[in-house]
Amino acid sequence: MKDRAALTEVLDRELAALIRPYLPRVAAAVLVSLLLSALNGAIAWFFKPFTNAVVGAHDYALVAWVPPIVAAAFTARGFLAYLYAYLMRSAGIKLVRDTRVRLYRHLVRLPVTALGTETSARVISRLLSDTGILRLLVSDTILTVFKEVPSILTLLAVAFYRRWDVTLLALVVAPAIGAGTHRFGKGVKLKRKQAQQTIAQLTHRIAEATAGAKVIKVFGRGREMEERFAADSQVHYRQELKIVRLKEMTKVLVDVCTGFGLAFVIWYGQYLVSAGTITVGDYASALVAILMLFGPVKKVGGSYAVLQEIRGAKERMNWLEGLAEETDGDVPLPAFRSEIRFEGVTHRYRPDAEPVLRGIDLVIHKGEVLAVVGPSGAGKTTLIDLIPRFMDPTEGRVLVDGIDLRRVRLADLRALIGLVGQDVILFNDTVRENIAFGRPDATDEEIREAARRAYAHEFIQELPRGYETLLGERGLNLSGGQRQRIAIARAILKSPPILILDEATSALDSVSETLVQRALDELMQGRTTIVVAHRLSTIRNADRIVVLDHGRIRAEGRHEDLVAGSGVYRELYATFEAGRGGAAGEETGD
Repeated sequence: MKDRAALTEVLDRELAALIRPYLPRVAAAVLVSLLLSALNGAIAWFFKPFTNAVVGAHDYALVAWVPPIVAAAFTARGFLAYLYAYLMRSAGIKLVRDTRVRLYRHLVRLPVTALGTETSARVISRLLSDTGILRLLVSDTILTVFKEVPSILTLLAVAFYRRWDVTLLALVVAPAIGAGTHRFGKGVKLKRKQAQQTIAQLTHRIAEATAGAKVIKVFGRGREMEERFAADSQVHYRQELKIVRLKEMTKVLVDVCTGFGLAFVIWYGQYLVSAGTITVGDYASALVAILMLFGPVKKVGGSYAVLQEIRGAKERMNWLEGLAEETDGDVPLPAFRSEIRFEGVTHRYRPDAEPVLRGIDLVIHKGEVLAVVGPSGAGKTTLIDLIPRFMDPTEGRVLVDGIDLRRVRLADLRALIGLVGQDVILFNDTVRENIAFGRPDATDEEIREAARRAYAHEFIQELPRGYETLLGERGLNLSGGQRQRIAIARAILKSPPILILDEATSALDSVSETLVQRALDELMQGRTTIVVAHRLSTIRNADRIVVLDHGRIRAEGRHEDLVAGSGVYRELYATFEAGRGGAAGEETGD
């Protein structure tokens, strides 16, 4: 219980910190709310002289002023309420925008391995759904508190001044309202957490349906996928329905308590008036203040349930915000001069896991083409991922020109590296922007030249809008060979001194295979290249081959020497030559 209270206190401090940048707007809204509260109090206060003028004194001159004053008061009340709501809700929208940008900035600065086994759907849910709930912090909770609490206090003051005994009678229901809203609010928080988890699952299902459309269709699993999505949607429907019930039950509770409180006030007030203890004006003024009081109380009670939702959203966002960003070095690295060196490198993905790499000692010289081969799971991808510092080794170190990569500025290091991965990543943008991704300032002619050298210019020209053609998500409207050539053009345009190449294992038709190989040959010219090799030509033409097995270097040398002297390499090569599938080991996620 104490831990929960402590967590709530921490969350409230964090929520207060989120609001701080918007305090000027909130402060302006508070001033408006004070004017609104004063106006509400004035309306209740002047009911006494107006009522006495009509009922008792028959002051028709004063009565004549009642209609225009009431109209003016309620008109002013409406405009002030609009201004207050606009200020607070616009602050809420800005809060959501800024929080999403901050979380996205944090996301792209995380290490590649930071999210582990987390699904992209959960991350999307944190970035979109939970940040959207944060808007309610300003546009609902704080808006209600700053608008209604001053009104409650003002109206209470008027009611107590007119008849303290009548007002106390109305307040006997307050403890029941407080206890009920607290209980319902806790229920809303729990159900909202469950609903957000289901939203993440639904997002995941949608992503699976779009990414795996071909597999779903060819295996005839469309109906089953539909049923799964429908089942998850039904779960979410029930969760949202429970949230609605809990929120509305809060309002019902306030209404019921209000009804009993008002009944007490009317009964007691009638008794006092009939006994001649108070005037009709006093009673009317107190009654109007109390009637006007119950509306704000109901809204404040409802906002407590919303606050619980907001706390839950912030708690879930803290999971993403709590992931440590990449650590940057401070040593500049303007150029690559001599070598990349691995010294005693061992790497584990988790402290309790088996090492993926074990005691790697390796030197890669400038201008050298190094082919890395080995069976699936040997550690090939892990080895090349250490060079751009997608992760740091558990033991040992990786150096460029004698400098530990952990000391080097990440921007400088990655500016020296080009990457063409096994799974080609294209963005939902034009062909031009995809090629220029590594050099946004490149001219059109430089982009076209890179495409020509990658043997991509011809097919790009045949696209509906040429280089301005929108590729769509992941470039799925292109063939596999076309996607690879655009990725190669992107690397050629960047023109890095170090190239990391993870050759695709997917089969291409003979024409595409030839064009991709030519593009790769063009890309590798004059560069230090580390390639996870799956093609015979790459292996044979490499300056040196490193054979990895179970995370260790089993052999290294040229192709001819390894065929003659390394049993592991000979087996890999024989398998590859027989079936074009395994010489270098089909990479499935080392």
